Amino acid sequence: SDKIVLSFDEVKVVKKFLLISVIRSMDAEKFMLQEKKYYDNAKDFARKFGISENEIKQSPFLNPPFIEKNIENENSFDYWMRTLKVILDSDGSPVGILDQPDKTYPAYRWSMTINNGYLAFWDSNYDKDEFVITDIGMTSENEKGWNGINVHNDKKTNFLSGLLKNEIEPYYQQEIWKNLCMHHDFTENFMMFPISAKRMIVEIDPFFKFRHIFSFRYDMPKLFELTLMDNEQLFLPNNVKYVKPQDGKEPKRDPNDEFIYEIKKLSTKETRYCNVLFLDRINTNLGFSSLNKVVGSLLAYKKATAFPRVDYTELYKIIADRFCSNIDLSNIKILKN
Repeated sequence: SDKIVLSFDEVKVVKKFLLISVIRSMDAEKFMLQEKKYYDNAKDFARKFGISENEIKQSPFLNPPFIEKNIENENSFDYWMRTLKVILDSDGSPVGILDQPDKTYPAYRWSMTINNGYLAFWDSNYDKDEFVITDIGMTSENEKGWNGINVHNDKKTNFLSGLLKNEIEPYYQQEIWKNLCMHHDFTENFMMFPISAKRMIVEIDPFFKFRHIFSFRYDMPKLFELTLMDNEQLFLPNNVKYVKPQDGKEPKRDPNDEFIYEIKKLSTKETRYCNVLFLDRINTNLGFSSLNKVVGSLLAYKKATAFPRVDYTELYKIIADRFCSNIDLSNIKILKN
């Protein structure tokens, strides 16, 4: 099919799946150290930049919306499992998380992140290249840094902050502030969740929807300044058919509303770039259904990464043995037996 049509309840199910996919693959020890103390760490970070205690106290970004239950003798694994159970026992939305008596800060914070992004469905160039799958649940693309290297995630935030500072009309001030809040915990360009060799669900930073909707008013940054996926079609927001008349404020929901997603077809170059991100972020295991359809991505990874996180020497040796007559391996270092 060239499109996917979901109800609002089905969208929530998809987002709950993505939320679980993020949390389930985190290391329990790091989860306890980083996620449980997220708000404390965020306050300490703000103090380093000279933010006053009064500003910190009033900031919605730096203060949790509830007091987390303290469970005696709860270790890092138990806390991680409690977080997963809270998500599973709810509908996965921020409001649903808040209704749970054992709610945790990371369950709420990540539900906000997933809720604020918007969905897309990207297909690989399957005839030639398919998606690989990794054991970390989700892989994201960081923003292009000012030096052209993917290391920073502050361009979008700085752009929105600049707009807010210069905007004088209350309506647009409110829209910018709303998007700045939605973008706050997302920061990266998009998150990728492959569900087959051909298709993946993508969560896109809400900034890109703002960039599309308000391009008539503001001189938006060019796509190539933010991402290496320089294809406007990939970032277009989905369409919605509402049953009830809308007044431009909060959406008036109906069970029969339709959320319509046009499936985006990636080129060979785009598919291989996504795979390069996957190949660089595995923990222990990498999966694929056809070596023939991931050879190009493996070679692209070798070329693209000066300091690769993962050593695929054994796979390169197999590629050399199997495809030596078909693939130029002159720039690939192969270890001979």
